[in-house]
Amino acid sequence: MAHGFAPYRDIPDINMPGSHIVERWQVSLFGGSDLGARIYDFTLLGLLTLAMIVIALPYDWLAGFFAGVLFILQHACNGGPWNAGQRDEVMAVLIMIGYAFLFEGLRKRKPFLLLAFGWALGMASTLKPTVAPLGMALLAIAVWQIRKRDEAPLRYVAWGVGGALIPGLIVFGFLWHYHVFGEFLYCLRTYVPLYAGMNRRPFGLLLRRLLPFGAWGILPFAGAAALATSRWRTWESGALLIGATFGALSYFAQGKGYSHHTYPIAACVLLWSSIELASAARSKKRISALAVVGIVAAIFVVLPLYCYRLTRVIPNNGFGVSLESDLSQMGDERLNGRIQCLDVVYGCYGALYHLGLVQSTPIVGDILFFAPQTSPTIDQFRESSFSMILSKPPAVIVVSDEWFDQPSTFDKVDNWPRFADYLKSNYRLSVEKHFTERAYTGYRIYVIRDQVQTPDARAQMEIAAASKFASAGRK
Repeated sequence: MAHGFAPYRDIPDINMPGSHIVERWQVSLFGGSDLGARIYDFTLLGLLTLAMIVIALPYDWLAGFFAGVLFILQHACNGGPWNAGQRDEVMAVLIMIGYAFLFEGLRKRKPFLLLAFGWALGMASTLKPTVAPLGMALLAIAVWQIRKRDEAPLRYVAWGVGGALIPGLIVFGFLWHYHVFGEFLYCLRTYVPLYAGMNRRPFGLLLRRLLPFGAWGILPFAGAAALATSRWRTWESGALLIGATFGALSYFAQGKGYSHHTYPIAACVLLWSSIELASAARSKKRISALAVVGIVAAIFVVLPLYCYRLTRVIPNNGFGVSLESDLSQMGDERLNGRIQCLDVVYGCYGALYHLGLVQSTPIVGDILFFAPQTSPTIDQFRESSFSMILSKPPAVIVVSDEWFDQPSTFDKVDNWPRFADYLKSNYRLSVEKHFTERAYTGYRIYVIRDQVQTPDARAQMEIAAASKFASAGRK
């Protein structure tokens, strides 16, 4: 986008505008480095934990802290850097922030605090619109609670709705800046439904992956405690359960069973369970013993298991580091604007980002390039993409064996025969590497035939580079 490519018009995309906006804020605040991304991820987790503590304050602030710790460990065990900054993580953080301001606004009878509630839920809706119904449901239950105490709800509603309009105006400004209203609607009508229908998992598998094991570990104890104490009937408890319900609906609607898709429901369930256990443990009823057992199980079973899983997390950095090295040896400065990635999303594009290289075309992601199914949308995407490649043939094409919704294999190229023939006729395989990491198993680098370097030419280039380095050292 910084090099003149417009979102949705030049860059076909399934992401909502909020994704671009939030990522831009991230880079502006924390910088575009890997360290900045890590600090951003830690900041998100810190804000989520702080919001949970605020929500749990009337019951036990440790319940909010404990829920935040469990969420952080779950996130780390889901790959840590692998899932850092996922849209669903940002959504979960914004939802918890919204809950905190909503509860505090009603507790302290300060309607203006609902401005932040509306903004947070509205901003989360610009990432994925499945959050919008949750915002409306929470505002409705808040109105019901306000009327129960004989207070006029109009000011609360006005502040909440006003806050929700702010993200809408931000999105409008984003689309206006790039003049892509029509293109955004086209992507929304075509690419989003197509992607939503791909890689959908059976209902049984989705159900098994609905919650992380940490939530399953404490939920039965919390459920029993809530039923025994009737505390679940409070409006705040009900609001958290509504959040968990909408989180589940969002998870099943996406239908892919990815671990980060559970983040919104996991945040609500972990917080609700922690509050219920803490409240029951303080009560004088017999159920307090069961609540203590649940807390002990969480501390001495769930936490150690999470810590053990952390030792099994694979960093997944070999692919990118190796590719960066190979491209640097080819003279990365000569590849700017003359290289094309055919990868799903992570490895190749991360390498180009680190090297400061821009692709020859704005094509990002090869999901539709090599999709096994056929549709008019896929045919149209392939034709427009192929036209861009022909108009400016890249000097280098990087192909990973990552194949969306299919086992990893370089044979994915053959799924689009026209492009496979073009690649075979005009490019020569220069590098092929394989890895044993969880995410990727290999990549290939193809070089256009009239620019392939002979071994002698490569040796001469290396000698010249060494001489240049030695000269710089003498200076």
